[in-house]
Amino acid sequence: MSKSCAVIAGDIGGTNARVQLLWYSYNQTLPTPSITFITRQTYRTSTFTGLNAILKRFLNDIQNEEQQEDVLDSIRNKNIRVVLAVCGPVWNNLRSTDAHNIRMLSDGAGWAIQHADTIENDLQLKSNSVIFLNDIEAIGYCLAAQVDSQAHELCQSTKTFVLHEVLTEDSTDTKTPVACLAAGTGLGACFLTPDNFGRYQVYSSVAGMVDTFSPQNEEEWFLLKYLRRNQSFIEIEQIVSGPGFVTMLQFYSEYLNQPLTTKLANDLQQVSHDDAPAIISQHACDYNDALCLRVIDTFLDVFGRVLGTAAQTFLPYRGLYITGGILPKLAWRWKNNRNNLLLKSYLDQGSKMSEVVARVPLTLIDDDDLGLKGCLYYMTIHND
Repeated sequence: MSKSCAVIAGDIGGTNARVQLLWYSYNQTLPTPSITFITRQTYRTSTFTGLNAILKRFLNDIQNEEQQEDVLDSIRNKNIRVVLAVCGPVWNNLRSTDAHNIRMLSDGAGWAIQHADTIENDLQLKSNSVIFLNDIEAIGYCLAAQVDSQAHELCQSTKTFVLHEVLTEDSTDTKTPVACLAAGTGLGACFLTPDNFGRYQVYSSVAGMVDTFSPQNEEEWFLLKYLRRNQSFIEIEQIVSGPGFVTMLQFYSEYLNQPLTTKLANDLQQVSHDDAPAIISQHACDYNDALCLRVIDTFLDVFGRVLGTAAQTFLPYRGLYITGGILPKLAWRWKNNRNNLLLKSYLDQGSKMSEVVARVPLTLIDDDDLGLKGCLYYMTIHND
């Protein structure tokens, strides 16, 4: 028995919405489905009021493109499956998601609660054709595909960089967990454990929202006090995230009594809040800006400690993975650098636990499409 349909996979982040169309054919006599990439679009999330608006725009755009007749027929007949990776918690059997506490619009506001049945009604899709995955959970499914010999190649990523290699049996043990931290607009996390058949099951986490910043010097105590001016509970993602760059730049300017350079101030005024972290990184790299360099180094130092904590929490001897858009863009600061603050902080977990963390491989995956690939892999293993 075989079946075919159009598939829309989407990774809807706080900054960008990446959406792609694929043609999916499944035959029960074959170990892997046939998947063909058709087209994709990237939109600015803040210009939309919800998921249905993004999907409407995408469906309109792809029908204006030249497509194969069977693909167009499938779209016209609503023979479509939609798997979306979204910010925020997902519940109601993967049919509801809430991003009201996440910056989704240009004024900093979030979206209303999104329901799959509402989207299906608005777009006249078949019942139960839309499901949601947490965005980091979707990344986890891409990691699961990495160790599934039957996973389709479009579900896998090859853009990896090993930061800490472990040459022991622990790193290849298929019975041990995998974990992932993703630093981008926020700090997300997930972990994976193998089932009785060796296939990894994915579990989402909100580890980035815990209050775990532990100052290690006077400067960091002042940073903590600065963050607590407006709230008492300080999520670690207030430092380990893109928006954390902006917060730390403001802190260091005040703490060091050093105003921003005219060029930095002007460049920041010309961009949105979402693009400000890239400007800070650029001024650190290209102009050796002292304040921006402090921001970058503090980020790497604290992120390394957070990774070390994750290694102790999950004991992911099969691998601890770093994803998200920030770290690859900072390679100029940590790659081929003997004083790699991130790796140094990762491995320095005190006299009791440093040896344990040293047994956990640490790998960076530089791939903006992990969420899309994870959505696709999820669908291939839930093709009923």
